[in-house]
Amino acid sequence: MSQAKRILCIWIPHLPVNRFGRTGLPVDDCLFAVTAEDKNAVRLVSVNKHARRAGLYAGMTLATARATAPQLITVAQEPMRDEMLLKALQRWCVKFSPWSTCEGKDSLLLNITGCAHLLGGEAAMADAILQGLKDMQIEARIGVADTKSAAKAAARFGAKGHTIFDTGRTRESLAPFPIDALFADEKSTFELKRLGLKRIGDLYPLKSTDLARRFGFGLLRAYEKLLGAASDPVAPATAQPTFAARMSFPDPIGLMDDVSEALRRLTEQVCKRLSNHDYGVRALRLSFYRADKHQIHLDIGLARPTQNANQIIGQYALKLDKVDSGDGIDMMRLSALKTEPFKPTQRTFAEAEKQNDLDELIATLGNQLGFDRVLRWEPVSSYVPRRSFRFVEAVQHKEKASWKANFSRPLAAFGNEPVTVLIPGRPPKSFRWRNKAYNTVRYKGPERIGPEWWKGPDSEDLRDYWRVEGDDGSRLWLSTRPGQKPISWEVAGLFP
Repeated sequence: MSQAKRILCIWIPHLPVNRFGRTGLPVDDCLFAVTAEDKNAVRLVSVNKHARRAGLYAGMTLATARATAPQLITVAQEPMRDEMLLKALQRWCVKFSPWSTCEGKDSLLLNITGCAHLLGGEAAMADAILQGLKDMQIEARIGVADTKSAAKAAARFGAKGHTIFDTGRTRESLAPFPIDALFADEKSTFELKRLGLKRIGDLYPLKSTDLARRFGFGLLRAYEKLLGAASDPVAPATAQPTFAARMSFPDPIGLMDDVSEALRRLTEQVCKRLSNHDYGVRALRLSFYRADKHQIHLDIGLARPTQNANQIIGQYALKLDKVDSGDGIDMMRLSALKTEPFKPTQRTFAEAEKQNDLDELIATLGNQLGFDRVLRWEPVSSYVPRRSFRFVEAVQHKEKASWKANFSRPLAAFGNEPVTVLIPGRPPKSFRWRNKAYNTVRYKGPERIGPEWWKGPDSEDLRDYWRVEGDDGSRLWLSTRPGQKPISWEVAGLFP
């Protein structure tokens, strides 16, 4: 005989406030709220218990909240960090059930079928989860039922702590719950309340066909999922592997040799885990936890995903001398901040060595100056010279096989820099560019390049180009607009 399915829902109603409390902010000692911009106004998205007692609530505008409680302290919401905390809690829940997933922005769902007896029953499991979350400074409520929607309703609208529906008694248990427990769209919920249907039990005498005809199949589907008439399984989310390693020391360290050796061991552990999961790392953080409770963080980036420990150690070697060990370092931790699937490519030894040197140069410059300041050229499909390339961040650059050498075009292209004509001609017999005089010895042209027809007429793009060789051996690409009076000349590029 198959065992009845049982679903446990963990609702964390004040997740943003709890997360800030975990960082050390005194959120329990004052009126505190987390805000975010919504519907053209700054609103409260989460409030602590003191703010709730003062009449503040999520969804209230900040201006109204300030008028109600001038002493309110607020911070801006950090949705990505809230999401990361929820995913971390989902991984923590694996100790209670292998089938767990995140639900929305503030809930977790666990399929505890066949698991609860391991902890002494469903009530004991719920108490253990609540105690564990309390130890992590997180407020939560738990609901257990036969269906996912019913478990969510029990957590949100049941008693504080945990609410457990008996097996096979979902219909009776849900009858006194408010109509909001349907989790249908706001319009349907409003219409139900307007008609006087305020409890789930008020829907029981109604026929499904009447509900579908009056409110649509969306509400009927939510109603069937709530009672278990429609399938609504818990799809487990596979926890993403974490690539981190830490090392604690019996006595605080401070010598450079000790720090370097610890970094080497940590890097080898992280790279081994990356290799086992076929991932490469693009950014890492090395954290130092000193004996005086002070923390130091060093972040580095890499030009491309790597599993090479030497590349990581080489970049950190340039920064370790800036670390102040203070009274000594108790612990070091190395974690991957950004990872990507690793796809090794086959190269000759010379090509691999050249690419590694280039990657090391980009990473070194990026970590010193900022990766947004290290740029490379990238081709653009355009016949107009000034539109045939663009600058992109070197770490975002991707090799394109379609970019082939074109010896009729300059190696370095400029945005048509003006020149001063000393001796006129077509092209000029002598001119000055960048404070240097050039005398034309040989030239070839003109080559007329017109605008791109699909972008419409543009006289700026209709130009004549000449390849000009100066008496000092320099080769320039000069351009001018045909029919322009007075005529002006610009340097469009420089040949090697």
